[in-house]
Amino acid sequence: MKSLHSLFSHAALQQPTGTATDDRAQAFRPVEGGNQMQSGEKLLVEAYAAIWLIIFAMVFLSWRRQKQIDRRIDALEAAVQKARAGAGQGTS
Repeated sequence: MKSLHSLFSHAALQQPTGTATDDRAQAFRPVEGGNQMQSGEKLLVEAYAAIWLIIFAMVFLSWRRQKQIDRRIDALEAAVQKARAGAGQGTS
């Protein structure tokens, strides 16, 4: 039984059939077609704008949720005070 190392080294030495190193392109050939390049500065500004919008949305939603929690706590505190006042009058 051959070891894995000898199998991999043997396979690495063999060149696939039908391809030769001379067949590969040796020079850069630009793609023909439309202008698909975008400015790096524009992409950077768009990325920062997207991040800031996400942060502002998260802060706004957190602020709104906190206001709802504050209102609920105030209502619960009022209910507890009312219950204590009602329980204190009933036992006297």
